[in-house]
Formats: sequence, structure tokens, C-alpha cells
Amino acid sequence: MSTQGTVTARTDAGMLALWCASTFEGIADYDAWESRVEDRVDDAIAHGEFVPVNIGSDGAFGVRVTVAPNGLSARERTYAVTESEPYLLDVSRGEVCLSGIEGIGDRDNAALRLQLPDGRYAVVVTLVAWDDEPASMGPDGTPADDALPDFVVRVAPEKGDETYRVQEQTFDPPQ
Repeated sequence: MSTQGTVTARTDAGMLALWCASTFEGIADYDAWESRVEDRVDDAIAHGEFVPVNIGSDGAFGVRVTVAPNGLSARERTYAVTESEPYLLDVSRGEVCLSGIEGIGDRDNAALRLQLPDGRYAVVVTLVAWDDEPASMGPDGTPADDALPDFVVRVAPEKGDETYRVQEQTFDPPQ
């Protein structure tokens, strides 16, 4: 699956997530999701089971996932607002998915499914002020076809010297 295009990911629970599919196999109902995700969000983030893309807002967001050596485009760098510290993503059996947190475990309905070699990855999330770019919106107020994403999620193999962010909120509040 390509990682160059922007996908639209939705959440009604205030958070998107990039998650390892094999870690959440077998979630078939709300009770299973609640015990394996909701009740252990902090542990799941700390263990690299999923990376939160969280600004505490419901909605539909444009997200571009890029894998090293690819990174931010020149346009994305121009309108980048802030970026997270790296999060750990521990991949086993190769597939990661992007969805709302409420969709963790439902790989068939994920906005993005991506194959990665098994291993540990450092993931940095960049918030992009896409709507600051001239001509980013169409006449009806919706994003133009070539609008920048809300978020760029950059995945790179772990170097071994990272200190990982474990907070549920992806970005520190402005000072």
C-alpha cells in the first residue's frame, strides 16, 4: 500500500491511532475492545502497541503516513505547526493500520493498512496548518483536491537511543 497519498481517517472518540494489527487480533465486540484498548491506553502507548494522533477532537482528518527515508514535503514543512516527540511502534507480523481509536482491532475498516518489516519504529507526528496555505480550500469551503494533510505521521526504524513519548495527548500545549 502506498504511503505517499493522504487518507481521510475519522474518529468519534477524539483520537486517531496508528496500531499494530497483530497486537489487536480477535477484538470482536465492545467488551473486548474496552478491556484491550480503552482500559489500558497508557500501557498500550508505552509498549508501542499504538501511536496516538490525538488533539482531543472528533472529526475527519487528512493523514499522510510516510516511511523513512521519506519525510515531510517542502509544502508540509512550510505549514508545519508542531511535531511530537517520537513514539514507539512495535510491529510484529508486519501490518499496521490507521483508524480512529474506536476502530482499533478492525483492520478491514481502517483508513490505511501498511506492511512494515517486523521491528521497533520511532514515529513522529507533525501537525500541519493546511488551511493556511493559499488556495487550500475549494469554493464550497472544503479542502481542495491538493490540500495538505492535517497530520503527517513519519515512521522510521528505531536507532536505539530514542526517548519515547508516552502521553496520550500527542502534542504539548503551547506555552
